[in-house]
Amino acid sequence: MMKNNPNVRSFAILMVICVIAFIFINACKRESYTLATTDDVNITGYLDKYPEKFSMMRQIVERSGTAGYLGAYGRYTLFTPTNDAVTAWLKGIGKANVSDLTVEQSKDMVKFHLLPDTVATNRFTDGKLPQITLYGQYLQTGAINDGGVSSYIVNKQAKISQSNVRLGNGIIHVIDHVLIPATLTTAQTIEASGRYKYFTQALKETGFYDSLNVASSAVKDTTRRLQTAIIESDSALVKAGYSSYEAFKAKFSKTGDPKNHSDSLWLYIAYHLSAGATYTPDIIASSTINTLAPKEVVTTKYVNQRILLNDDEFNGVLEPGVEVNRTFSNITTANGVLHETKNLYAIKVRYPTGVFFDVCDQPELKANPIWRGRNGATGGTIPLIANGAPILSGMRVNNPAKATLPQNYDYFVSVFGATRRIAYDDKLNLSLGLTNANRAIWVELKTPMLVKGKYKVWICYSQFGSGPLCQIAMDVGTPDAQVLPNLIDFRQTLGSSGMTDAGAALASSDPLMLAQGFKRYLATTNDKDKNGNAGLIQPAVKNNWPTATGRLAGTVNITTTDRHWIRLTMVGGAEASSNTWLDMIHFIPENDDQNYPRFSPGKDGLIFQKP
Repeated sequence: MMKNNPNVRSFAILMVICVIAFIFINACKRESYTLATTDDVNITGYLDKYPEKFSMMRQIVERSGTAGYLGAYGRYTLFTPTNDAVTAWLKGIGKANVSDLTVEQSKDMVKFHLLPDTVATNRFTDGKLPQITLYGQYLQTGAINDGGVSSYIVNKQAKISQSNVRLGNGIIHVIDHVLIPATLTTAQTIEASGRYKYFTQALKETGFYDSLNVASSAVKDTTRRLQTAIIESDSALVKAGYSSYEAFKAKFSKTGDPKNHSDSLWLYIAYHLSAGATYTPDIIASSTINTLAPKEVVTTKYVNQRILLNDDEFNGVLEPGVEVNRTFSNITTANGVLHETKNLYAIKVRYPTGVFFDVCDQPELKANPIWRGRNGATGGTIPLIANGAPILSGMRVNNPAKATLPQNYDYFVSVFGATRRIAYDDKLNLSLGLTNANRAIWVELKTPMLVKGKYKVWICYSQFGSGPLCQIAMDVGTPDAQVLPNLIDFRQTLGSSGMTDAGAALASSDPLMLAQGFKRYLATTNDKDKNGNAGLIQPAVKNNWPTATGRLAGTVNITTTDRHWIRLTMVGGAEASSNTWLDMIHFIPENDDQNYPRFSPGKDGLIFQKP
């Protein structure tokens, strides 16, 4: 019978095996398919596809042991040199073939050309790339024009001949030279240049040479693996009056022991160093650089394509800074980056002094034609939020995209009559709210420069009957965050009787007001300026006190000389309106007179000192 035919049984068994094998193979194919995000070849596949251009790089990848993950799922960017570029590189290092490279040499070469993310040219900047290479050094990109043709250039070494080749596991940029990593540490780079003999000697005497002479891969503390040095050349120090290193050391080393962390030479060197790799675009993008000198920062500005350090306005006086010498900057080292300045800079010795911050004194507002009555304006409003973002660089809001209710700059002389005056006749109208999504819950403003010390903080405002109750805090979200103890009720005002609640009046004498945490900040007719002119506000007309009120938020301990962020957060008050008419914020050293100076309305801005 047919069913007992052994050939048939063998055929049936064979068919079953084939079906099982088919299912297994297809299952494997489906599993394999999930490893790729597209049908495009991956990086190794692309190199294999064009051997006439990339066979040597493909050999290096294979020799380095990286072919496995470069051929699998992932997100990578490979700057791959052509065969001609690899040939030239091998010749330059005394190698005839790829086979002459050790595994470690091959691995280091690939790692220096590889980023652990997809970085297309639209993320290139005139500076370091956003991701560090697997080798542990940053790549820099820029643009050059050669014969009328613009090209990207990497590390000032290699032009990109083909960019943004998108593959299943990343991007390839084709380059015409092999990229060479820095081999000298920052200390070695400084010493080898010959431009920095003073600084080299100071590094050695303070002990910083040793810490700057360690390869980044050997540093366990990831925050210190890369460091930035911004230093002066010998010629800059000679120009500053130091004809020899001995003269320079005599000026800066006050204890005789430069390794002592309280010695001014140690502090001087520490002030020139910072953690992390900070290239010039990073300097431009940041307002300060935290240095290795405890609680000391370097401030930065970008003016007319010049990078300036410590170019500050302090108490209304501009202190000229020093310019970064970009010709000798962005020098990548084996453990960081090196920059040079054109002149000497050092820690500035300052003492706490009163800072009277007019919140409307903002560069973006000062550029507006109506600011403080410019061009004959008698009033006007400037929205502080446009296109879902604050227009002021010194302002932050918790949800600017939704804060559509008024956040304005107001200049109003006619509306603010004799009984409602404010300094310089302008204010910020900040609309706060807890339940209304169209209001901001908090607003932050960046202060002027504050010197290290303790200050009493006064919030100066024009009282508004439907204003908010606000908590005041400094540097929220940082290790130096401080919440001040007194809530600021923008419904409170000054007056001639005892104060009990929002909107009620205060006792008229200055000492009694201060005892209750309030003060006048506008000048009265009892006050005189330096020319003997009287103030504008009537001091003793009952029930007609100016609504300009100074309220003590508390004492803040400023530990770093820098600009800081002060935050106003609504915690209660009139939810329906909650307009915050903010005029000034005073930071007065805790042991100084808190009553003076006082300010006048009007764009002339007269200041009245203590009689």
